[in-house]
Amino acid sequence: MITQGSYWFLLIFLSALGMAAPAEPVPPAPTLESLLKSTLKQNGMIQEANQDVEIARSQIELARSALFPKANATILGAPMPEVRGDTHGSRVNMGKWGPFLLGSLQIVEPIYSFGMISSYQKAAAEQLEAKSELAQAKKNDVTLMAKEFYYGYLMARDLEALVEDLSSFLDEAIKSVEDVPEGKKSKNPIKPHDLYRLKTALADLQQKKLFASAAKKTAEKALNWISGNSQESYDSLSSGVENFDKKSFEEYLEIAKKNRPEFKALASGIRARSALKEAKDAQSYPVVFLGGMIAKGWSPVADKQMSVFANDPFNGFQGGFGLGLRFDLEFARQSAEAHEQEAEMMKLKATESYAVPGIELQVKKAFLEMEQAAQGLEIAESRRKLGKKWFVSNAMGFSIGITPAKDLMESLEGSGTARKNYIEAVYSLNMALAKLSQAVGVEVTQLKY
Repeated sequence: MITQGSYWFLLIFLSALGMAAPAEPVPPAPTLESLLKSTLKQNGMIQEANQDVEIARSQIELARSALFPKANATILGAPMPEVRGDTHGSRVNMGKWGPFLLGSLQIVEPIYSFGMISSYQKAAAEQLEAKSELAQAKKNDVTLMAKEFYYGYLMARDLEALVEDLSSFLDEAIKSVEDVPEGKKSKNPIKPHDLYRLKTALADLQQKKLFASAAKKTAEKALNWISGNSQESYDSLSSGVENFDKKSFEEYLEIAKKNRPEFKALASGIRARSALKEAKDAQSYPVVFLGGMIAKGWSPVADKQMSVFANDPFNGFQGGFGLGLRFDLEFARQSAEAHEQEAEMMKLKATESYAVPGIELQVKKAFLEMEQAAQGLEIAESRRKLGKKWFVSNAMGFSIGITPAKDLMESLEGSGTARKNYIEAVYSLNMALAKLSQAVGVEVTQLKY
């Protein structure tokens, strides 16, 4: 049974729970996928390339605007002296002044341009496609850079942990030797020079740890710089090789031909320059347009002329519309501009002649590096296991005094080198996969970003 005092206590307790501030959500631990997503969203180099796309998109709007009517309006106001009279005679009274207003409107609608406007529109559309593909190429380059920083951080962190592990073992070994009682030191197989060997090796590891720590901190700064993050630590990142489905070189080459943005950008650029040349050539032909204009003047100090044959600039009205031709007679300039665009087109074709085989060579190189790194990782894994067995055997012998320090140091160095090579082999395979992804234009691993 709840008493009145218990009831009030329970009510206060529940109220306190309700008034408690909600705990701040813990941000999720960073992963390579989240870092790449942040990089694609916040990196300045990618944003710069995206603005080039926006500039190209505005060029399309500019080309489309050529189809719209062109209009201009003019309004003029000025003082004028009194003017009286008609077509037979007039007089000016400088002693009396009044206002004069003139308004005019002109409208021109292009009808036919012998392909000039349509060629400009085609060039703008192809230029947008080229800039979009170049922006994608920049994304691929920056993504490769981010992966390099990421895998470099993992390697530096794992090497730091390796050095720390080896240093801890040597420190314990030194203490075990130094803690031998004075009476038993004469019977101890560990000689003073063995102790010096252990201490020298420990100092060498401590120095290597400084380099590994500096590399780790530099990689952390690089990750924050390229991703736009402000993460204080990346210690939660896990090491390992990215999952991927291995394909043949021919398959990767086919993927590159379909997805490599540089291929598409070159093709679009050539088509854009060709369309610009056609547009410049078409400038030699007239533009057929439909035009109209109206103009009205007004002044209270001037007599309005009632005859349509009278020129009345002060109170007259003019207007009408008709079909017209507009000529650009700068033929030398037009020819030079057309030749310039043709040269730009041939320049891109020349680039294509060596860039396409170069990209195929890049895919081949990345593929061979991936195969070499995968085979190297298998060897490094086997060597790491052998090194561990060798070291464990000598460490047990050293602990019971049957293994000299020289043999212990050789096995420790061999095991440490094997573990170091394994860490570097993981880095090499991940970087080979990253370079292969950049070479073919799409991600070849199972990363989703």
